Amino acid sequence: METCRLKNIAIVILLLFNGCLLLTVGHQKFQSLRAENRAEGQLRELYQASRLTLNEDIDLFRKPLGLVALSRQAETEQAIASTLLGGGAVSTSQGGGIYSYEAGGGTIQFRAGGSFYGARLNLPVEDIEAFAGEFCRRFSYETPRLQVEDGTGSVYAGQLVNGVRVTNCGVEMFFEQGRLTSVTGAHVGLEGAAVEEGAQMTCVTALMKFLDYRNASGVVCSEVVDARCVYQLQGAAQPRLLPSWEIETDTYTYYVDGRTGEVSGR
Repeated sequence: METCRLKNIAIVILLLFNGCLLLTVGHQKFQSLRAENRAEGQLRELYQASRLTLNEDIDLFRKPLGLVALSRQAETEQAIASTLLGGGAVSTSQGGGIYSYEAGGGTIQFRAGGSFYGARLNLPVEDIEAFAGEFCRRFSYETPRLQVEDGTGSVYAGQLVNGVRVTNCGVEMFFEQGRLTSVTGAHVGLEGAAVEEGAQMTCVTALMKFLDYRNASGVVCSEVVDARCVYQLQGAAQPRLLPSWEIETDTYTYYVDGRTGEVSGR
């Protein structure tokens, strides 16, 4: 009988303890929501006072991206080179982190930071749109933009990493009379990558940085249309993906560095 009573007391204590935990978590969540609502209200008031519209559809509490340290991907480099050279690309080290890939269509060089370049190529391409589209799907680039007429022109596409744009990383192909003649660009991936710990700039902070920049520099715009976190590729020997907030206005697009808060235009 005494054992049963002790068990009941223990169960009640556990229930009370769990109830206290739930109340604590609920209170913290409530306080967090209050802080977010307060920050959003203050930000919109500041924008209104500066006669700058902040689109109501912007999610001010989008999750920021972390800084990512990248590692070199030899297999992916060879696959890209083989696709652009017509298959079977053979690699040769040139020293200094440079690898040369050669096949029937010519030679392409890759550097440690992910950039690549190939001139004097000679790859016949029957359907340029289909060729570029398949290349972009396979190697995680955006839908390509074509400026081609009668088999001559260029194709450009920016890269995506887990669906996030890398603003200064893309590929551009040049064609002459139905032949791929040169290519330049960069490619990165997350295989072997490591997310570096550290403070991450919030969307609200980035928009405050942009507002200060706009008021100080005299930037001409009347509305912030959207704000999204993107990556920027940095580093020639040891590449990293740096988070940056892309601020789209009704005139131009600006970038707020996720570490320093520095604002730059595109």
